[in-house]
Amino acid sequence: MQNISLFDEVMPEHLPSDKVGVGMDVSVGQKNDVPAVDDKGVADNGVGDDDMIGDVQKHDVDAELFWQSCLSELKHELKEGELNQWLRSLKPVFADEMLVLFAINDVFIRRIETHYYDKICAVVARLADGGGQDVSGVALRVMPLVPKSDKADKAPKKQKPKSSKKPTSIEESQPLEERFTFENFVKGKSNALAYNACQELTKNLTDKAAKHDTHLYFIYGSSGLGKTHLMHAVAHRYERAGLLVCYFSKDQFFKVTINALRGGEGGADSLLRRICQADLLIVDDVHMINNKNGPKVSQFLMTLFGEFTKGDKRLILASDRPPSQMQDFDTRFLSRFEGGLSLAIEPPDIEMRMQILQKKATLLGMELPKDCAIFMAQNMPPDVRRLEGALNQVRANALLVGGEVTLSLVRHAIKDRIEARARAVNAENIRDLVAEYYGVSVKDLIGKKRARNIARPRQMAMALVRELTQDSFPEIGQVFGGRDHTTVMHACEKISELRAEESSVEKDYQALLATLEFA
Repeated sequence: MQNISLFDEVMPEHLPSDKVGVGMDVSVGQKNDVPAVDDKGVADNGVGDDDMIGDVQKHDVDAELFWQSCLSELKHELKEGELNQWLRSLKPVFADEMLVLFAINDVFIRRIETHYYDKICAVVARLADGGGQDVSGVALRVMPLVPKSDKADKAPKKQKPKSSKKPTSIEESQPLEERFTFENFVKGKSNALAYNACQELTKNLTDKAAKHDTHLYFIYGSSGLGKTHLMHAVAHRYERAGLLVCYFSKDQFFKVTINALRGGEGGADSLLRRICQADLLIVDDVHMINNKNGPKVSQFLMTLFGEFTKGDKRLILASDRPPSQMQDFDTRFLSRFEGGLSLAIEPPDIEMRMQILQKKATLLGMELPKDCAIFMAQNMPPDVRRLEGALNQVRANALLVGGEVTLSLVRHAIKDRIEARARAVNAENIRDLVAEYYGVSVKDLIGKKRARNIARPRQMAMALVRELTQDSFPEIGQVFGGRDHTTVMHACEKISELRAEESSVEKDYQALLATLEFA
């Protein structure tokens, strides 16, 4: 099997020739009875070209909602990068009881058929069955082109004069998410420091006399807590002030930098000059741009670092960990990261999760009763993306059954997510995580050693199992070497006392709790 580099474009020569075909059409349970495909890449299933083109061009609300529910489910089976690159761009349409997914070209069709089709079919079948949706299969097709005759009938548009308005981003910069604004961000104790710092950064942007002593803002926290949202919110304010912004995800940064280092687009010096035109540079997931993954790319980042930490320029970096815990960077690089303003974002508590769900529901135009918000906040991980995914699932189910959002509907809509999380957070997994956290072996935790460096982690693990699972004291004791239930009760009481008396114990407990809640 030929290996494809992370940075190579997936071109037809990478794919087996026997799976290449314009307008490939494959369907659930219908692989032996596929509608004929004409030379325009549209299946001949009784739907005319004009009708099909119309279906694709208009916004099919029902199909879009159903497909968004499918994507929410597929998040648990595929990497976020795969979803973004191959599946999110598909245009869904319901036609003849089929979910038709339109892709931009044959490359997408072949890739999806080879790598993701079976998973898509399974999710579609499950959601269709659970939601009463009449979907008999899934078809993959190339997006049909608008016939030339249609274009000819339209009056030629007058060419717009070139705008003299200053551009707000450079060519290589990725587009910003419109909904990621300060107004849509839910502020709470867990993100207040980062939120306030970003708000302060955007004050007096057009005032040349205003002083900003901080050039580097280093935002860190686990995935799905709002780091990208905050950075986009700052970028929107910069653009509204007429300032130039350059935003990169780690993948885009690797792509454009490697292309420049290979001599493309005028080379690295040319890319450096273009990026340095910006007033604000934002780089997401900076912890991945290290010497191990790409030493020359990492060095280019440090060159940019020097340019954007002087004068009126600003630099925002985001990571899943603080600078002190970043690996495979030169010490001099880490010291420069630590020289900026470090802003931690912690997982939201139950109350804040409810606020996030209510805010997202309002933006979606749906009413989420308080009891439903409480149930979702209590049973979903403290991850904004997963909360939003669960909310989209609830909304889709409500629209499919044509009813109001009730606690019963919510329980049914997200039961698979709750069950999956329950399977991940069990006594054995908690025990193993605690052992890893404290640097002891699982054998020691279930053994008879009573040394403090073993007994304390054992007690911590027992207390966490008691809080996060429904296991009884005797059941917990069995997981820890068959200990008596009174030993487990004593461990839980001891950890409760120590958390109130020693800040280090409380810190360890909360760190372990946050890690386990993301399972």
